Amino acid sequence: MSRKGENIYKRKDGRWEGRFIKGRKNNGRIYYGYVYDSTYRGVKEKLLEKKLLLRQTDPTTKDFCGTTGVWFDYWLEEIAKKEIKQSTYSSYKSKIEKHIKPFLGKKRLNELTSIDLNNFVKEVGRKISSSSVQSVFQVVKTGLYEAEKQSLVKRGLLQFVSLPKIHKKRIRTLTTEDEKKIRHLANEDEKGLPILLALETGLRIGEIAGLKWQDINFISKTLVVNRTRQRIQNYEMNQTIIIENTPKTFLSQREIPLSEKMVKLLKKRAAVSAGDYVISINNKPTEPRTITNYFKKIMKKINMSWMNFHSLRHSFASKCLEKGVSAAVIATLLGHSSVKTTLDIYANSNRNNERRAIELVSE
Repeated sequence: MSRKGENIYKRKDGRWEGRFIKGRKNNGRIYYGYVYDSTYRGVKEKLLEKKLLLRQTDPTTKDFCGTTGVWFDYWLEEIAKKEIKQSTYSSYKSKIEKHIKPFLGKKRLNELTSIDLNNFVKEVGRKISSSSVQSVFQVVKTGLYEAEKQSLVKRGLLQFVSLPKIHKKRIRTLTTEDEKKIRHLANEDEKGLPILLALETGLRIGEIAGLKWQDINFISKTLVVNRTRQRIQNYEMNQTIIIENTPKTFLSQREIPLSEKMVKLLKKRAAVSAGDYVISINNKPTEPRTITNYFKKIMKKINMSWMNFHSLRHSFASKCLEKGVSAAVIATLLGHSSVKTTLDIYANSNRNNERRAIELVSE
C-alpha cells in the first residue's frame, strides 16, 4: 500500500500512479514527472529508476551524483551562457569539448580530487602550450567554483592544483626598415588600409574590421572603438559565423587620436565609400580572415612570413616606448585593463631601449 511521503496513489481506473520531482522552472517552482503501472511495486521501481537517472543527469537535484561532463554541459548552458558574450561562450565550449570532457568528463563530479585535476593539467600540457593550459584551466576553475557554491564538490578542491609556469618569449617587432617596406606595399593597394591603421593606432584586427565611418571624427581627428567583428564557431549550426560585438573589455572602448597623414587617407576613402564600414569590399563589411590573408601575401613578398597581423599592434606599442611615451598612455591607446598588463607584455620587447638604458648608466 501507499505510504506517506511516497507520492504513490491508486487511480480510479485501477492503475497506480507515482509522482517525482522532475526539475524546476525559471521562476524556481517545482514541476513533476509521472510514472504508471498496474501494481504498486511496479510504480515504486519505476520511481526509483527515474530518481536515480535524475541524480545522474540533473545537476539541480540536491544529491546529484552525475559526471563532471554532465556538470560542465549544464553549467555552460544554464549558468555561464546568461552572463558571457557569444564569443566567450564559443571559446568555453571549445575548451570543454576538446580538453575538459575527454579527460575529466566520465569522472563523477562528487568524487573529483585535486589529484585528478593535477593529472588533467599534466595530460593537457602534453598537447598544448603552458599559456593555453592556464586558459583551459580557468574554465575548469570557474565551472568548479559554481559547483562548490552548490555543494556538489569537495571544498578546497582547487587549492592544491599546480599550473605550469608561462615562459614569456621576447616579442618580435618591426625594425624601422621593415616598417618602411610594409608601409610602402600597404600604401600601393587599397586593401592595405588595415595594415596602416594597425601600425598607427595599435588597433586589434577585429576592431579594425568593425570600424564604421560614424566612428571617425574628422574635425577632432580621432576615431572611437565601439565594436569588434570576429569569426567564431557556432555549435548549434555546426559551422563558423561572423559576429559583431562590443570590444574585449570596457577599457577597450576608447578614443584614439589620428595623424594628419591618416586623416587625409581616411577622408579620401570616405569620399568614394557608399558603405557603413571603413574596411569593406564592394561596400560590404569584411572580416578578420580576409584581412589576415591579404597581410600574409604582403609578408610573403618581403620574406617576413614569421610575422602575424597582431605583431603590428606589438610594433606600435614598442615604437611608442622607444619614443619615450609613458606606459600609462600606451595602455590607454591599446585599451589594456591596466598599466601592469602593458608593462608585462612590452617591458622587454625593444632592444634599443635596453641599449639606451645601458648607455645612460655608463655616462
